[in-house]
Amino acid sequence: MRRFGLHFAIGVVWLPAALGSGADCEAVRRAWQHAAQSGLHFYADGSSTGAALTEPRDQRARKAQEALAEGVAALSRLDDFEEVCVGIAEHPEAARTSHRLFLLLLQSREEGRSLLAEGLPLDEELSLLDGQTPWSELLHSGWPVFLLAAAVEMEFRDPPTQSLHAQRLYRQEPSEGCREDQEVLHQVTMLYAAEGRTARIMDLRHFLRQEVEGNPDVMAGPEFLLDLAAGQPRAPDTCRAALSVAYAALADALQCHWRRPRSRRMHELADAAVNNAQEGALAAFGSGPAAFSALLRSRWPLLSFLGRLQPRPLTPPVSPPAVVSWSSREAELGGMNWAEHFATEVFSGLEGVELEPDLECADIYVYRSKVPVNFGGVLIFVDGERSPEDSLQEGLLRSYPASIVVGPLPAGGLADFFPVPAASTSFAARLMHTPMALTRPRTVEALARPGFVAYLVYRCYPHREHFFSLLETAARATPGLGPVESLSRCGNAPERERRSDRYSASYYDDAVALFRGFRFAMVFENRLSPRYVTEKIVNAFLSGAVPIYWGSPYVMKLFNPRAFIYVNGFISFEAAVAHVLRVAQDAELYRSYAEAPVLRNTSAWAFSWHRDAPLPEQTSLREALATLALQKHREALQGALPAIERRPFDYVDLFPA
Repeated sequence: MRRFGLHFAIGVVWLPAALGSGADCEAVRRAWQHAAQSGLHFYADGSSTGAALTEPRDQRARKAQEALAEGVAALSRLDDFEEVCVGIAEHPEAARTSHRLFLLLLQSREEGRSLLAEGLPLDEELSLLDGQTPWSELLHSGWPVFLLAAAVEMEFRDPPTQSLHAQRLYRQEPSEGCREDQEVLHQVTMLYAAEGRTARIMDLRHFLRQEVEGNPDVMAGPEFLLDLAAGQPRAPDTCRAALSVAYAALADALQCHWRRPRSRRMHELADAAVNNAQEGALAAFGSGPAAFSALLRSRWPLLSFLGRLQPRPLTPPVSPPAVVSWSSREAELGGMNWAEHFATEVFSGLEGVELEPDLECADIYVYRSKVPVNFGGVLIFVDGERSPEDSLQEGLLRSYPASIVVGPLPAGGLADFFPVPAASTSFAARLMHTPMALTRPRTVEALARPGFVAYLVYRCYPHREHFFSLLETAARATPGLGPVESLSRCGNAPERERRSDRYSASYYDDAVALFRGFRFAMVFENRLSPRYVTEKIVNAFLSGAVPIYWGSPYVMKLFNPRAFIYVNGFISFEAAVAHVLRVAQDAELYRSYAEAPVLRNTSAWAFSWHRDAPLPEQTSLREALATLALQKHREALQGALPAIERRPFDYVDLFPA
């Protein structure tokens, strides 16, 4: 942060002020929390959800500078932080430690690194590792102790030219005496810490079972977790840092119970994990100011996990709503989050249902590629390909009792299934169009469009390229038609112009806009498969171009066969090309395609998950899907439909409030 000149602002904003008040102390607390979060964001490889950061580094640096200056300004309003804030704080040690850590952020980086290199304390009064105050108490104090400690770590450890995991991933310390499985844990937790990913409780408890004494007959259930929380190290003199980090990662994995508090015992379980992490750190690094420096010099991402912990106060037991969630990372492939859009269309406004992103202990989770960890609720897989097998989800969905597949093909096994092609669910990734756009009367204005045929695909499959070549050759030999134009990386696009990525952030809407300049759009599927009808033909219909389509015959159950040219219906590609040329040269024949209604009367149900869709004759897909998901959720609460991997949250009924 200060490498960009932030320390020059200190003399400007540190002004004499009145003694201050409780409100000023609260402003200081908030400002320091923001400064620490902004500083960690500057150094981060990924967001809290694991998504790669797209914000430019210089913008993150500017925000970190501004946040640190705000923290200095808030502190300058107090004459004496110790007298005003520590004296009135409910947790004075947390306030005092936060103060010391924040002052370290204002220290010269070169001076701090020099002290660390010599093994000297950064601050003789800092006592984060003194063993006197439980870390769980510091964590619940409201003061950003561990956030600031993690920011200090990133400021002083190594030159910030490398990512977090690259700085420490491949370092080893022979004196620690770590076994191979402990070294594996180190590398895994380093990657999790760098990417912001949550560790799986199952993986951690398997590791912890090897590390702590406990009842060998108890291998699952709440007794197992309680056994781990109360356990003692099997080998107290070796590699205690690994045990400390494992417990910190376990606390991170249990965070959902702070976000959805129902049981005091679950809070105690998470707090026990934090305190066990403290015990391991004391054994590994010692106590006092010098121990904090030793922790900073180490290779273990302890502070990275502790800095992510954000507990909330325990609330009285209430009848909880059914929470529907999704990952914000589902937006990485497009300009909007399709999962959020889909979940909102299906579940918003329903009584007793709440929607919240990135809540992995939700009751119902909508996903395509970002599977939640530590999850035991209802999974709704919305398939964007031809089958769950293609998306590598078939095994999970087949065996998981509370799973629902919305897509072309079922997963089989225990999963329920709604047969819906991607042509329908593609509207979850569209900003500009809804399914009702397919019902509007079509015109023949496309006759006046300058372009003949547009070809726009991401993968250059041979059957597409062959048809493109035949059609392009025929068009060039026919006066007045114009060329078949490649708008992306395939066809006749010059090699230097071929794009290695999607052609737009919101590429469905972009494709519609590009097709509007053409009379026809060549839209071929990747392969033939049952119900495999994707967004490609929909893009053409929405643009007003006549689709030249190759794919599953299921397309004729969705769309009017008189509204598009079905290449598979011809005896050969050459015959299909001849028909395209005939339609292009016959205005009346072209008009018959361009004016034909798009949807078949029987296809409304497939689109009815969306609220702006034609009404089907039977129960809408939206109603059927929401009803089934909530029914599975209620069955799970009653124990009639247990998940294969039960969340610790599911044990709440065994723990008295």
